[in-house]
Amino acid sequence: MNSLLYYLLEVNCSLVIGAVLYFLVFRQLSFFQWNRYFILGLCLLSLLLPFGTVRLGELFLSPTSPVLAFEQSNTVAHSIGASGDLVSETEMVDSFWHSFSIGYGIAYGYLLVSFVLLCRFALRYIRLGRRIGQLSQYQFEGFTIVAPFGHYANCSVQHVIVMEEDQLDMPDGKLIFEHESQHIVFKHRRDKLFIEIFRCLFWLNPFVYWMRRQLYLVHEYQVDEVLANRYGNGGYARFLLTLTQQSCPAGLQSNLFYTRHELVERVQAMMSKPSSKKKRWQYVLTVPLLGLLLLFYSFINPPMHSWSIFYFGKERTTKTIVLDPGHGGKDSGATAYSGLMEKSLTWETCILLKQELENKGYKVILSRAGDEFKLLKERSNFEGDLLLSIHFDHVETREELPIRILYQSGVTNDILEQHNHRFAFSLDQNLIQNGLSVNRPQISTKHVVLRSAKIPALLLELDNINAIDKNVKPDFVQKLANAIDQSFEY
Repeated sequence: MNSLLYYLLEVNCSLVIGAVLYFLVFRQLSFFQWNRYFILGLCLLSLLLPFGTVRLGELFLSPTSPVLAFEQSNTVAHSIGASGDLVSETEMVDSFWHSFSIGYGIAYGYLLVSFVLLCRFALRYIRLGRRIGQLSQYQFEGFTIVAPFGHYANCSVQHVIVMEEDQLDMPDGKLIFEHESQHIVFKHRRDKLFIEIFRCLFWLNPFVYWMRRQLYLVHEYQVDEVLANRYGNGGYARFLLTLTQQSCPAGLQSNLFYTRHELVERVQAMMSKPSSKKKRWQYVLTVPLLGLLLLFYSFINPPMHSWSIFYFGKERTTKTIVLDPGHGGKDSGATAYSGLMEKSLTWETCILLKQELENKGYKVILSRAGDEFKLLKERSNFEGDLLLSIHFDHVETREELPIRILYQSGVTNDILEQHNHRFAFSLDQNLIQNGLSVNRPQISTKHVVLRSAKIPALLLELDNINAIDKNVKPDFVQKLANAIDQSFEY
């Protein structure tokens, strides 16, 4: 199932694998700018890589969405005018609560928490910007400085430096200014804005918080490296260790002082020997990482071009067709004047069609085994290249009716719906070429068997059940099989 849950799974797996690689290899290297790009790139690629296999239209509204399932819980009518009356065929459809699975509850609950966190972060960020705009600002060496406010002091917040103006006359204050100005020069606030939004979206993954902390440390390492080269490692390290720990909210600003443990880490990184430039080759390990992730995604969610229905030309592979004999068991479908029930007629038709298609080299699967009732979602829960749900219309007269082709379109607007459209019209043309009467394909958005299908799917209304004596003619089934076979080559 291509859904939000699969997307979250793939993103979080990417983060875990990337975080492990960073911990084992890159964290010990002193290429701080490269580490910064790796962390940001890992988060960005984790967001984008699954889109190679996930259907975008199903991220937030699955084809089997409970909202649509609720609408489908009413009777689905196949209507054909007969003396002005509406003739309806009732489909056995799940109720809303039956369709609403635990997975949907988890997905929508997760989205709700993410939305609340995003709103909270946006509100805090906007309020902080407004507060800064209300403060008196002054320029020093091209940087904007404001006086401390709230819990913010000796730090850079958004685009300004927060510190007392008279501190600039003291050596320590001058060093604090240079430290925070380097954060602005490196544009670290953009990184923080991105990682905070990312944290709101994937708040459940503990590795997100660890990567966030690593990014903040890399920011400090970058600035420490610049100032240590300017003032010497020993002098700058003593300056850091003599300063007391300050209380300052993390997340929206850069701050010189975090916990004592982080200060020790920064001093150790500063005093350690720089990594040899030859070790930069280790960043090449990101290439097999990307390959591993793409391979992982392909097993979870095979790309849609793997459906052999979409291969052009005469290349022949073993294709799988799923035949769904409409109704079954307690759902008898329409009943003819002769007593012939639609569930029996669809079963016999699918048996004959299965034989014809297998003679042409297809692998054919039946959605039900004999006269049994199955939920519509179960009937379409098959892998293959094409699903055909076979039905018959019902009108009061005995007149023969042309074949009707129904396909889903306009709900998710994804690539699967595009191929439903293309195959429907290809089959329409091939049915005509084989001498069968057919109406122009019609869009249906209410059939569960079409909406919940994971592969290209069509619903065929073959004829009026009252126009059939016992079963369909073998010649008709043979022409239908020929048209299906020819439609795979469009």
